[in-house]
Amino acid sequence: MARPLNFRQLEAFRAVMLTGSMTGAGHAMSISQPAVSRLIHDLEHELKLVLFQRQGVQIIATEAAVQLYREVERHFSGADRIREAARAIRLSTTGYLHVGTMPNLASHCLPEAIGLLLQRHPDVVVSVHPDSSINLVSMLLHAQLDIVFGALPPDPNGLEHDPFPSTQAVCVMPASHPLARKKRVAVNDLDGQDLVALGQASRQRIQLNNAMLAAGVRPNIRVETMHSSSVIGYVSRAIGIAVIDPIAIIGHRTPKVAIRPFTPTISLDFSAVYRRNVPRSDAATTLTRVLKQVVADKLGEMETRIPQAAGRRRTGKV
Repeated sequence: MARPLNFRQLEAFRAVMLTGSMTGAGHAMSISQPAVSRLIHDLEHELKLVLFQRQGVQIIATEAAVQLYREVERHFSGADRIREAARAIRLSTTGYLHVGTMPNLASHCLPEAIGLLLQRHPDVVVSVHPDSSINLVSMLLHAQLDIVFGALPPDPNGLEHDPFPSTQAVCVMPASHPLARKKRVAVNDLDGQDLVALGQASRQRIQLNNAMLAAGVRPNIRVETMHSSSVIGYVSRAIGIAVIDPIAIIGHRTPKVAIRPFTPTISLDFSAVYRRNVPRSDAATTLTRVLKQVVADKLGEMETRIPQAAGRRRTGKV
């Protein structure tokens, strides 16, 4: 059975990678440069790897060192999270709330909701991790997150969820674009247009592709982006038009962009997702409730900017 690696050696290796020198690592660790050199030498001997090439007074990390550093950094990040969790436990009875979220919620809606959460649970420490829904759900199932705000997977085995109201995608375009003269944009209007599209795996992209295929529509895809929250940046620079969820537009009030309803319906469905049979903390339940209200309020405000949207305004409070 292999013996555990010496933590002090890993700490020295990480310090050298971060500072770029043995001397800098020594200062960071409050030890001498020769002591750092011995720790690195012992680590290289233990792992049977050459981690640094010496060129005069300089050292250069080898490819093996670069690859090893990725794993070491994950190890230290995990240790840092444990320290933070322990600090939160010491300082409060509420503890630490690990939240995974779709990027389009992370910029405007979630910060406001967390502000409301902290008014009610002032001792909670919130860690926010934006990522794709598929990655977040995997982290949730491995107990790395407490709650995920994202799309439920096709196979929700091991999960429970609290759905948010479904939203309908809109079309965004430069304010000077000819389609901005229309009160509603249809899928046929996309034919031949420069398009900023979501990634191929996006559920909204799949729905839009199916609608365009059925209508025989062929746009000119100029940019593909994984996150709908970045679409407005491309559209405002007249790179193309886009069909995206309205949540991605929240907080963007640039006069360079026009927003129009889109047909057919392209929906965004997401939920607060939890692990099944794992008790939900008061903080997680509160965050879900206030986030629902924040999303509903902001969508209601935004719909006043969209032609013909008045009749579809959300009126219910969560």
